[in-house]
Amino acid sequence: MKNRLSKRELDIMEVLWGSDKPLSANDILTAIPDITMNTIQPNLKKLMKKGYIEVSGVGYTKNSITRQFSPLITQAAYISRYLNTKAFKDLSLFFVDQTSSVEELDQLQSYIEQKRKEIQ
Repeated sequence: MKNRLSKRELDIMEVLWGSDKPLSANDILTAIPDITMNTIQPNLKKLMKKGYIEVSGVGYTKNSITRQFSPLITQAAYISRYLNTKAFKDLSLFFVDQTSSVEELDQLQSYIEQKRKEIQ
């Protein structure tokens, strides 16, 4: 996975990251109003070549069978490539400071406790 994503590649990845199921090019077209299929198809091909997505199934439309795509990298993993340790720490502290969800804090605390056990 080299290079930063182009604007259109990132647009497509954000749709895929936001979905809990594989999506077809038509699904992506529906989700991004200012894009055309002539833009989606080559960008899907580039994302596959870069190792960001994979064909993970097939779907059906009225007239054809379509490939469905899923991300191979999480949004957090992509963003983390451009952050240093201090930025990670700052983001973590910012998250803790800004959240008002006890469940999110409990989940974070559980992750921290598990990581402590792994590294001791």
